[in-house]
Amino acid sequence: MISCSILEQPGKWRIYGIFSGLLLALAPAFVLVVSLGVSPSSPAWFDSGFGLSVIRTLLVAGVAGVATLLIGLPCGILGGLYEFPLRRLFLGLVALPLLVPSFLWAIGLSMLRVALGLPSNSFLSGFPGTVIAFTITGLPLVVFVAMIAVRGISKGQMDAARLAGGERFLFRQTLRNVFPATAMAAVLAAVLTLSDPAPGQILGYRGAASQMLTSFSALYDFSLAARQCLVLAVIVLAITFPIAAGLGPRLAEGLLALDVQPAPLTRHPTVSRIAPWFFLALISLMIAAPLAGLVQPLIYGFQFSRAISEALRTIESTLVYGITAGLLATIMGSLMALCAGRNRRLRSLLVAGLFIVIALPPSLGALGYVYTASNAPASLDFIFRSRFTVGLWLALRLFPIACVFAMRRLGTSSPSWANAAALHGVSLPRFLFRVVCPWLFPAAMLSGLLIALLAVADVSSVLLLHPPGQGSLPLAIFTVMANAPESLVASLCLVYIGGAAMLLTLGCVVIGFLKQLGLNR
Repeated sequence: MISCSILEQPGKWRIYGIFSGLLLALAPAFVLVVSLGVSPSSPAWFDSGFGLSVIRTLLVAGVAGVATLLIGLPCGILGGLYEFPLRRLFLGLVALPLLVPSFLWAIGLSMLRVALGLPSNSFLSGFPGTVIAFTITGLPLVVFVAMIAVRGISKGQMDAARLAGGERFLFRQTLRNVFPATAMAAVLAAVLTLSDPAPGQILGYRGAASQMLTSFSALYDFSLAARQCLVLAVIVLAITFPIAAGLGPRLAEGLLALDVQPAPLTRHPTVSRIAPWFFLALISLMIAAPLAGLVQPLIYGFQFSRAISEALRTIESTLVYGITAGLLATIMGSLMALCAGRNRRLRSLLVAGLFIVIALPPSLGALGYVYTASNAPASLDFIFRSRFTVGLWLALRLFPIACVFAMRRLGTSSPSWANAAALHGVSLPRFLFRVVCPWLFPAAMLSGLLIALLAVADVSSVLLLHPPGQGSLPLAIFTVMANAPESLVASLCLVYIGGAAMLLTLGCVVIGFLKQLGLNR
């Protein structure tokens, strides 16, 4: 029988598990690169101005990452520490950008610029407009990582901070405690922008992802696109590895076994007055403005019946893709976090690998999946040619988000739990089921929900991998937006946002119900 103490001891299984997980996530892209014969001696690594586009992309990613951190960190701390009027409503609205594909936010900003009569070089287009679009889509990830990090701080620690210096001292100490995990989430949000070509193309600021998309679809030069992806991956690794080395080991520190009681939300008069206005201003500037531009065509007619019929046609596949991706990514991310454990070097190595996984353009791995499927036997159709294929690839691409959540949550667990269980002869499976899984449950539920929403909003992977007639609703919007009337596109968007908001509300209700049963906190 394997002892529970193995979870707190070094071992070769940890490095084997980390490399196996990263290799699995990178395998589709690796297959495509090898099949195309890409090598360092291949010509034209920076054809068609790719070098300049990389610089433009990195600039957008850097500014958007800093913006999400500066805005999301205080939002997450306020939402995790205090109870204030309309708290749940505001937090739900902050999650709204996760429900909508990034290209729709860019379209909303573009339509708002036209409605306001602003020139093409205004702050709603070009570089500033692209930064705003990516900040909107990355902000919820940073906010909710900060919140889950705050909720990982025990009641005893918060009480001690309040006794030492009051609420201001508590806020400063909380800021220091959750900064590593939140900064890592901001870096992940910034890295996600590297592989998303839509906002830059729509708002007139083409980056590296647009160049790679051109290589894929216009020039049909898959070898060039693969080389460009490799260049971008190397650049991302060079930039993010120092960040991973600095932040990875400081994700969390273990608590004492008797110091894990959750801290209740507190009411503070000043926070109760300021926080609602702060969130209201944030939602107005970052969400209401692009939504106003997005729904403007509804003034000329709401094509409700056609939008509903399209939603009913695609809802089953959309839910299958989101649920499959959320479930598989959460399991994979939690297992990878267990492999890293509390070892500082392994955490840094894992975080660096996560950045590479999420930085690779989704089209590269999806095309590798297509190439593999074309040579796979019919007996493997469920793996390579089904709706499960789409969910699996989305999970392989998005599991870094779940891994960051799980690393933070596991890092705050008590190291003495596993040793005490081993001393009393508790089996490893029983310990994992009765102790580790309930402790991970809050982070797993939140990360799974976020990943499911991001997976549903993905278009490029679904476009390449979905079986015939099994497209998602965002894909349907994407395919008709160029030729359909603006009112139909806006109607589809409104139906999509409303349905996703209902699913998000249902998920919150389920989490609240489980909380009452004692399975969540």
